[in-house]
Amino acid sequence: MKTMSRCTAALLALLVGAGGASAARAQGTGTPLVQETFTQATAPDFTAVGDACLTGAPTGAAPGPDGGPGGCPAGAVGPVPPNDAAPHGYLRLTDAGNGRSGAVLYDQAIPARAGLDVSFDQWQYGSTTPDAPADGISFFLVDGAASLTGPGGYGGSLGYAQLGSAPGVSHGYVGVGLDVYGNFFGDTEGRGTGCPEGQRSPSTVLYPPPGPDMVTVRGPGDGTEGYCFLTATTSNFTSTGPWPSTLPGDLQGPTTTLPPDATPQEAETLLEPSRRRVHVRITPAPDPVLTVSIDFMDGNGEQLVLTTPAPQPVPATYKFGFASSTGGSTDVHLIRNVVVSSVAPLSQLNLVKQAQKPLPEDLGVGARVPFEFVVTNSGAQDITGLVVDDPRADTVECPTTELASGQTITCTATYTVTEEDAARGSLDNTAVASGTAGGTPVGSPPSTSTVPIPVQPPPPALEVAKSATTPGPYTEGQPITYSYTVTNTGGSELTGVQVRDNRVDGITCVPTTLAPAQTATCTGTYTVTAADAERGSVTNTASATGRTADGDTITSPDTDLTLTVGRTGLTVDKEVVSGGPFMVGSTVEYEYTVTDTGTTTLDDVRVTDDHISDVNCPPASLEPGASVVCHGSYEITPADVEACAGSDECVVTNIARADATDPRGNEVHSGSDDADVVVVVAGPPQK
Repeated sequence: MKTMSRCTAALLALLVGAGGASAARAQGTGTPLVQETFTQATAPDFTAVGDACLTGAPTGAAPGPDGGPGGCPAGAVGPVPPNDAAPHGYLRLTDAGNGRSGAVLYDQAIPARAGLDVSFDQWQYGSTTPDAPADGISFFLVDGAASLTGPGGYGGSLGYAQLGSAPGVSHGYVGVGLDVYGNFFGDTEGRGTGCPEGQRSPSTVLYPPPGPDMVTVRGPGDGTEGYCFLTATTSNFTSTGPWPSTLPGDLQGPTTTLPPDATPQEAETLLEPSRRRVHVRITPAPDPVLTVSIDFMDGNGEQLVLTTPAPQPVPATYKFGFASSTGGSTDVHLIRNVVVSSVAPLSQLNLVKQAQKPLPEDLGVGARVPFEFVVTNSGAQDITGLVVDDPRADTVECPTTELASGQTITCTATYTVTEEDAARGSLDNTAVASGTAGGTPVGSPPSTSTVPIPVQPPPPALEVAKSATTPGPYTEGQPITYSYTVTNTGGSELTGVQVRDNRVDGITCVPTTLAPAQTATCTGTYTVTAADAERGSVTNTASATGRTADGDTITSPDTDLTLTVGRTGLTVDKEVVSGGPFMVGSTVEYEYTVTDTGTTTLDDVRVTDDHISDVNCPPASLEPGASVVCHGSYEITPADVEACAGSDECVVTNIARADATDPRGNEVHSGSDDADVVVVVAGPPQK
């Protein structure tokens, strides 16, 4: 007898405890879910793949109308049981020929959260390559929300895991390999791709096979990723082989031949020593434990051979299958007496709601999500008037409204994702089933399904904000520096970011590649024109552009900025404010009214007069439209009238101009204005 690892032995002792071996062999007391002997000519609830066939059916009989296994063909290799043998038939996955592969799939979801108790009989025997029998049989579970339409890779992957580029079983949850040849144990041929440290097989050896006559468990996977190594019945988990099995018996049976004329009953008796009773159990969530027990038919009864934490999270439902294959090495592979039940009892009317997998690629607003409602009648009476109510989904459609005792059906509905769902980040809703059993209303506990709605990255987008960094007010000829803040408001990187402005050339941006939410600062300069000043404002329109990884150009909305441009204007009005007549020696008083006729404030107002050296102007800032009055005086001199000799009168003309400073310090000049004074030449001077 092989030795048992210390870990497995300790766990076995813990489970057995004071109750002895019978405690380890205790069966679940839950609700029956599936029962198929495979001894008859049909197995309508199962789909056959490849070489899988029923020896209970007539030779070469066509598959059943629902894709169930057909009859086995003539000319089988090895000691296979006879055909047309019902009720003493078997599910034959393969004969002992080279390159055979077969599987049966149960594509009806069954509840998972109450645990699962599975038992079946398996035969691996009659190899034509007795020194290296192969390959093995796998029992596997998948997420019941996915369609189970095919097994995974054959060979060392036993129809569960990936094999090179060949994908593993869709949405696999756990695979139990009853591996006679031994490659299911090793991480070769692509098995375990993408698995983290701690979920890698100790072995990367392909040949000789590292784990013969061993039970190996692999975890969840999909496509060519995952199906990671969890544990196996070996005493060595280091990377250095050999890796001996701790099974207390042999998976392969001793049968090597069967008489060619053996009756179904005789074959059944002769194959009995090669039968192995396998019991796989997963305890209920939230902390499920997977155990594998085997009765090797050696008089010791069922023995616990492996225990390990079951993978998390546990799906809402399971589907399951069996698979086997041969290659250059062979065996006959048979299955019988599959019994599946929950570990904990289910409610009389049990409902499990789940979203079908794979989910739609785009789960945004408006997406249609298909849902399944797995309904089980766990009571002793038939249920009529079955209704499934989901207040948020479309009408739930069931294949029947009558549910026999022990029957499970799947109802369907769809739901359209709303903006509220997307904002919440998940689609949550609850359903209940109801009906009547024996005239009494029955209802299921509510079942809630949560579908995460991934936050969709926003489409590529840009925004630009524009400002003037040169302070105003602004006047003709003034350079204005503009600053543009460009923000990537989309969900993807943009390159070649630049800004275009209808008035500004040579705008530069730093940086020119923007990740989502990143900003760039761009600058450019514009000089105010006379037309802007005349108009009183300057309006610039800008937009930003960038390129996606696909080469598409993204343009921001336009942004406008209007700045007020001041127009300068200054006038002077000169008047004589003293009374005449004026003679040589008379003092003439002048008044100068200076007016800001522009749109900007003027400072430092001054008046110059060609006859007066000092015109007095009060300190003042002139707002647009405002005026200030300046004063000056002039004494008439003989020189002023010399040119008028011989005349009674002479005109003295004074010319004045106003000046001021605009906000930028530039000089602003008015036009000139003059005033005439009539001077009496003859006669005494006037005082």
